[in-house]
Amino acid sequence: MVTPAIGTQELYKQLDILLKSDIPVFIHGSPGIGKSYIVNDIAKKNDLELIDVRLSQLDAVDLRGIPAILDNQTVWMSPIFLPKDENSSGILFLDELNSASLSVQAAIYQLVLDRKIGEYSLPKNWKIVCAGNKINDKGIVFKLPSPLVNRMVHLLLEAKYDDFKNWAILNGIHLYILGFLGFRPDLLSSEVPNSTETNPAFCTPRAWSMLSTILKNESDVSVISPIIYGTVGYAAAIEFISFIKVYETLPNIDEILEGTCDVVPNEPSALYALCSAVIEKYKDCNQAVNIFAYSKKLPVEFTVMLIKDLIVKDEEITTLGEFDEWIEKYADYII
Repeated sequence: MVTPAIGTQELYKQLDILLKSDIPVFIHGSPGIGKSYIVNDIAKKNDLELIDVRLSQLDAVDLRGIPAILDNQTVWMSPIFLPKDENSSGILFLDELNSASLSVQAAIYQLVLDRKIGEYSLPKNWKIVCAGNKINDKGIVFKLPSPLVNRMVHLLLEAKYDDFKNWAILNGIHLYILGFLGFRPDLLSSEVPNSTETNPAFCTPRAWSMLSTILKNESDVSVISPIIYGTVGYAAAIEFISFIKVYETLPNIDEILEGTCDVVPNEPSALYALCSAVIEKYKDCNQAVNIFAYSKKLPVEFTVMLIKDLIVKDEEITTLGEFDEWIEKYADYII
C-alpha cells in the first residue's frame, strides 16, 4: 500500500502542527521540489533561527565532537554548528539524512529521540526537522534503520502544479514558464534519467525556477536553447521552445489591460499563454476592471483560471463590484 503524497501548501500546515508538538519529522521527496526552501521559509516566518546540517558531508565523529581532557577525565567537545544558547529557539534541519553513512545515522538516534548526543543537549526551544530524497530517485540514498525510522513522523512530499503556480505568481517566475506549465502541468517534474543518458537534466520546480532566472536575462530562446536543454532535459525543452512561439500570435496584452481589445485566441496553448501574460503584466485594480470584462469572452475554464490567478497576485480585487458580479456567475466552477 502506498502512502498518499502531499503538496507544498499542505506541508506547511503539517509542519506547523509538528513544530508546535515538538515531534521530529522526516520529509521525503525527490530532488528540487522545495524541501529545503520550505523549512527555511517556515523558520523565517516564525522568527526562528535555522541551522542547516548536511549530514551526507559528515562523519560520526563530526557530530559527537572531539575528545579532550578536563580534570583528568575525557570530555567531548561538541561541534560548533550545534546550538548551545539555552534561551535561543530555532530549527535544527538535518538534511540529506538518508544519504549519510550508517555510522552517522546511528549517531543521530540519540539526538532525534532524546535531544542529546554524547554530553551535548539540544536547547529546549529547538525543533528537529530531517529531510532526504526517495530511494527510487537514483541518488546516493541508504535505507534508514528501523530504530531511527520509528523515532520520527514521516511525510512524503510531491511537486503539485497548483502549489507551484501560486508560488510562481507571487515570486515573479517568468511568464513563459507559467504559460507552458499551465498547458503541460505534468512536466513540472519528471523522472530522473537513466545513467546511460548523455544529458542528465530533468524537470523539477527548482529547474524551472533556474530557467526563469536565465530567461529574465535572455528571453530569446533560440539563443539559449542549449541552456534550456541542460536545465529541464531535452524532451521537455523541445516542447517548451515550441510553445514559446505561441506568444507571437497573442493579442496585445496592454490593450487587454486598457480594455480596448476584443480578440480571443482559439487554441488552448494560446489561451494558457495569454493568461500567463496578463498575470505577468497586471499592476493594479484599475486594470482588474478591464480584465474582468475581457475574461467574459474566454471559455469558462480559462475565465476561472485567469481570475483565480489574479486573486493570488492581488487579493484586493475581491473588493471590487466586478468581482461580486463575477463570483455570482462563476461560483459553481470554482473548486
